[in-house]
Amino acid sequence: MEIKEIFNQLKRKIYENKNTSLMLGGRLIAQAVPILLTPLFTRIYSPEEFGYFGAYVTIVSIIAMLSNGRYCLAIMLPKEQSKAQRLVWISILLTSISTIIFALILLFAGMPLFSALNISTLNNYILTLVLSVLFIGVYEAIFYYFLREKRYKEIATNIIIQAGFLVLARLGAGFFKYTEGGLMYSYLVSYLVGTFLFLIMSRKDIAVFTKEKFEESIFKLMSMYSKFPKYSLFADLLKNFTFLSPNLFLNKAFGAVSAGYYALSDKILGSPVWFLTSSFGDVLKQEASEQFRETGSCVKVVRQTSKALFLIGIIPFALLFIFAPMVVPFVFGAQWEPAGRYIRIFTLMYFARFVVDPITDVLYVIEKQSVKIWFELMKLVALVIGFVIGFIARDAYLGFLAWSSITSVVYVICFFISYRLSKGANVAIV
Repeated sequence: MEIKEIFNQLKRKIYENKNTSLMLGGRLIAQAVPILLTPLFTRIYSPEEFGYFGAYVTIVSIIAMLSNGRYCLAIMLPKEQSKAQRLVWISILLTSISTIIFALILLFAGMPLFSALNISTLNNYILTLVLSVLFIGVYEAIFYYFLREKRYKEIATNIIIQAGFLVLARLGAGFFKYTEGGLMYSYLVSYLVGTFLFLIMSRKDIAVFTKEKFEESIFKLMSMYSKFPKYSLFADLLKNFTFLSPNLFLNKAFGAVSAGYYALSDKILGSPVWFLTSSFGDVLKQEASEQFRETGSCVKVVRQTSKALFLIGIIPFALLFIFAPMVVPFVFGAQWEPAGRYIRIFTLMYFARFVVDPITDVLYVIEKQSVKIWFELMKLVALVIGFVIGFIARDAYLGFLAWSSITSVVYVICFFISYRLSKGANVAIV
């Protein structure tokens, strides 16, 4: 699968499937607008404020994911509409209960917890944290119901409107000189708007939910889909914690300013990598599935795709490595100069992620999902080792360098394991 062929398949997938086009377009706009306006935001908000915002997003994202036990993912599965509707209510109910528990924990133990993590500022935003968890949980439940019902146009519209309100709220907070909490409030506003839009769009479905006579108990339905809190929750928590926890570790070890530099680096490198790898991963899974069904192996498509991804990414990432320290202060402002050096450090790790992440999706095709959990554990161990080195040396730069280097090695290991397993279902890892 050469580079041109991969892009042709992506284009065919978009043009032949209107639904894919709508979803992809909505996500592209929602990602692109905030990124393009980042040079403006970095002149309104300081690195320290970005650092606290990174910690806030980490806490909210992890608690929101835990809050519904991942039953939101089960909404897609039932053949019976009534079961899907009840799962929506189960997700919302669990989110509401979890939000109350989260609020009580913050009220009674928030200050010592935030102080221990060196993010005491967040104690002023307990209500914002709690409401964010609630709205994200409700939003996810209705989002997956809309996805099940193939209401892609409404989803795409909502995503774009969310992005618009996020930008407007950030600019508004900056205009009124309320920058300390501006990033956090704008995040809450975007999900508040998105949730209420979904509620308005689903008002007829909501009526069905409330009138539905539960022929089966909620507990029986929860038991039927218990694999989601048992397995999916752990895997998703591990993955998200590995991605998001640097925001907390950095605030604890080196302060909010260093965390802010990392937040910008992750925004510049992470958002495009996530968008592209998810797109390439979809194509790979489709091609690998067909090849695996026909031959019992999908190593050919894995080899061709990895080669194409390497060739696509090598020049852009090399340019970032060379020029980031010079370009970042010019584009984002002089106070962000250290972020340019951080981007250079992370270039190798994000390049490895760009090449390897789509390849590891082949594990779903050959039903080796458990190996993915081990991959995430390896990445988490690399993260911890890197930060321990940096903390002992009292040098954030050294910690980043160690983390990036070790994680890059982990990605190489993940690649060779995935490549070997793609040769057939009965092939051993070693």
